[in-house]
Amino acid sequence: MLAFGFVLPFLPLYLKEIGVTPESAVVFWSGALVTSTGVSLAIFSPIWGALADRYGRKVMVLRALLVGGLIIALMGLVQNVGQFLVLRILQGMFTGTIAAATALVASIVPRERLAASMGQLQTSVYVGIAAGPVMGGVIAQAVGIRGTFFIAGAMLAIGGVFVWQFVHEHFTPPSTRRPLGFFESLRLGLRSRTLMPLMVTLLLVQLSTAIVFPILPLFVERISQAGDPVKLYAGLAFGATAVFSALAALAYSRLVDRTGYRRILIFACFGAALLFLPQAFVQNAGQFLLLRGGLGIFFGVLIPATNAIVGLSTPPELRGSAYGLTSGATAVGNAVGPLLGSTLAATLGFPSVFIATSAVLALLGIWVIGRVREPVSPP
Repeated sequence: MLAFGFVLPFLPLYLKEIGVTPESAVVFWSGALVTSTGVSLAIFSPIWGALADRYGRKVMVLRALLVGGLIIALMGLVQNVGQFLVLRILQGMFTGTIAAATALVASIVPRERLAASMGQLQTSVYVGIAAGPVMGGVIAQAVGIRGTFFIAGAMLAIGGVFVWQFVHEHFTPPSTRRPLGFFESLRLGLRSRTLMPLMVTLLLVQLSTAIVFPILPLFVERISQAGDPVKLYAGLAFGATAVFSALAALAYSRLVDRTGYRRILIFACFGAALLFLPQAFVQNAGQFLLLRGGLGIFFGVLIPATNAIVGLSTPPELRGSAYGLTSGATAVGNAVGPLLGSTLAATLGFPSVFIATSAVLALLGIWVIGRVREPVSPP
């Protein structure tokens, strides 16, 4: 996540560097590049998940890191936006590092440690999200934007070497049943009373996270006073949520034993809804940053708790397919969220984005009450 965070904030600047003009074209291609990766990731995640059940989860992590590192390094060599778009699509097709790592962790840790392990994994994601843009900015200043792609690619490759050497999976290929194909796993997932509600949950959680990405810096600029460090405040608005999400993801497993996964999810959905709503009416950057930090406490619980339910409710031989499907749903939310946020902001104004997201999270809480089940041991 550090490596991915290096380059994402500088996409508009890099587009200008490779000759994209005018400003409107830069805005268009910035959105198109992000969406194209999300769409290809949504399509290919279930495919890789089905292959993980056939050939093992560790090899899928290695594929995501090593091939992803090569693709990102090649982005530092592009000469035009067409080449860049092709590589962004390939990135979505071949990476999916979080889904691959989640499936691997779920397959090798004991059941009683799954909640804590998912929290630790998600903590590393949030720390990478928070620190990546800051480190990327420092590196881009020193070696240029093209250089950040080479360093990010090398970091992914090094991560692959770590997994290859130090992560051990005792994978036994399925022998008693024929492995599910992609369309079979997709059909079973959509029909499953357990997995389908979790796919919808992760889709809406990611949509609620990504919907504010396009408008957050502009909103911070609007509520800031003359002379305020707007760029710093915008970075802190992203970082505060990520930091508190990381802390919450690390600590939530202690509450699971007392309250259960389902109750934790319900509480987090309604808590996040309550903290999103007043963001529409803040008067200054200080109020906004305080609410963004509080929001992270609830957001940090949603993804690891849902992923833990997936692992606890799915037979071990099907966990790769299950996490591939949930990763695809997450990618759809990541692709649709920014487009929805931009559309709402352009038509109804910035506050409407926060109000709509609050409503989505409240409806998600109702959805969890009605459709998500407390996990039991899979058959």
